[in-house]
Amino acid sequence: MTSPAPLTALGRTVEFADGTTAQLRYSLGALALLEQRHGGIDGVLKTFEEVDGTDSLSGVVIGPMLELIGAGLTGSGGFVPHFTERVTPVREETPDGRKTTRDVREITAVRYVRASDRRELGDLLDLRNFDKLVEAMTGAFAEAFPQGEAEAPAGATVTEVTLPDTFRGTSSTTSAPSPSAAVTAPSGT
Repeated sequence: MTSPAPLTALGRTVEFADGTTAQLRYSLGALALLEQRHGGIDGVLKTFEEVDGTDSLSGVVIGPMLELIGAGLTGSGGFVPHFTERVTPVREETPDGRKTTRDVREITAVRYVRASDRRELGDLLDLRNFDKLVEAMTGAFAEAFPQGEAEAPAGATVTEVTLPDTFRGTSSTTSAPSPSAAVTAPSGT
């Protein structure tokens, strides 16, 4: 049996304009953050395709790229997301005629700040390395979604394990009810 592929990969190294580096890695937390911002994994994939398919800095590329890279740098990469939100009061009338107000919150921007020195990600990235950034970003993202199981290393001993049918869900048994499950007469009046 082959060993399963890891859920998340070690990522790629990103070099910043100040000469420092960090690991770009799409952990489950980073993926969840992107899902929330882009309306699910399909929205995240669409954004990756838009950035990765761009040969130049034309169109809307910088903002989405900063979000994608920033999410991958949260956690072990040392960056923290800072959210800007807009709160809009919504007035509603209930079925019984009462008027209520509730707040609707909308995230309008996310900035990623390095925890060690409070510098923003946008200030640390050098767009002269645009191709390297996109390559690191898409490579780390591809590593986070492995295709199937990883192959066993050459020369490794492979052991096939046969599972009994009960683990496959193909058979089940039930036993007779226990005496404690018998109906008892109610007590009291």
